[in-house]
Amino acid sequence: MISVNKALAIIKSHTTARLLEISSLKNVNGHVLGEDVFSEINLPPFRQSAMDGYAVSGSKSLSFKVIGEVQAGSNINITLKEGEAVRVFTGAPVPKGTTRVLMQEHVEEVNGVITYLKDSFGKNNVKETGEQIKKGSVALSKGTLLNASAVAFLSGLGIKDVSVFKMPKVSILVSGNELQAPGEALENGKIYDSNSIMLKLLLQKIGVQNVEVVFVGDSKHEITTTVARLLEDSHFIIASGGISVGEYDLIRHAFEANSVEEKFYKINQRPGKPIYFGKKDEVSVFGLPGNPAACFINFQVYVLPALRRFIGIENTNGFKKATLLESISNPTGKSLFLRAKVTGNTIEIFKNQSSAMLQSLIDANALAYIPEDTAVCDKGKEILYLDILQ
Repeated sequence: MISVNKALAIIKSHTTARLLEISSLKNVNGHVLGEDVFSEINLPPFRQSAMDGYAVSGSKSLSFKVIGEVQAGSNINITLKEGEAVRVFTGAPVPKGTTRVLMQEHVEEVNGVITYLKDSFGKNNVKETGEQIKKGSVALSKGTLLNASAVAFLSGLGIKDVSVFKMPKVSILVSGNELQAPGEALENGKIYDSNSIMLKLLLQKIGVQNVEVVFVGDSKHEITTTVARLLEDSHFIIASGGISVGEYDLIRHAFEANSVEEKFYKINQRPGKPIYFGKKDEVSVFGLPGNPAACFINFQVYVLPALRRFIGIENTNGFKKATLLESISNPTGKSLFLRAKVTGNTIEIFKNQSSAMLQSLIDANALAYIPEDTAVCDKGKEILYLDILQ
């Protein structure tokens, strides 16, 4: 049995593989850039009006003769002379010779002549060529998480495809003769499965859509052959249940039978002590407890950072600090992960911490972390916590 910090270090050292793919912009939201993207154009690509108004030439007079109009998208070739103006609209190219654009609200037009109604000129209201980004400059750097704004920015540069870190194929393996699917009449001695849908939804939260959920009974042969198949077709296997030491806890045996190299088994923590991590070639294999809250907590603490590293996110949301509202004792000699709520810089520890109960996680936004060598944390003391994905 190892410490929390040792387990995190082992997982980190074995989940650094990267897979790159070229993908269309329409498919990359939530992905991470696999290489720098350089702009192939100036943005804006021409001198551009920042507003509706009049492009004028000169600064010696406040009156200008209007000689034409330029709309957005127009390629009319006009050169302004001193004292001349053209009507322009937001985003339109300004004519050669333009010194500024006068806001239409500040102008009066009479018989084809405009007069500026202020005493002096302010901003020139012209977006210069390459003002936002110049051709050849880095538009977005490798490692950038692509959200809607980032994708729109790349689209505005005329970029169609980018190199991104590939999302993993994840297999969720749920074992236990006692499990039934929701919606069926509950049989005596059975319970409804909740872990598979919980894990799948959490995976979707970070953009992992290629998820297979497989249910197996407590049969050594069935579990072993199922693991063999999943190892051929997955980047991650996340097993729920069957990882403890009972007679029918067969997952660890199935991993061993399929030559998965065990990196650790059991962590000195509560809840969720029975947790497994192993590797076979490039496949990361996790065995999580069957108790729903313990399964949720171990996914947040150990699996989620590994998944994020795989898809290119190096900053995997480490521990933060907040001030305790009430004192906490830890007589267990184990590290504790406690359901909690962080508000501002304070943290409230929830009363119900049963490893089998998800209900107390509904309002939680954090997991308070009490190290194994800490017996008491007094009210007002700063403690570590992890933000949780919900």
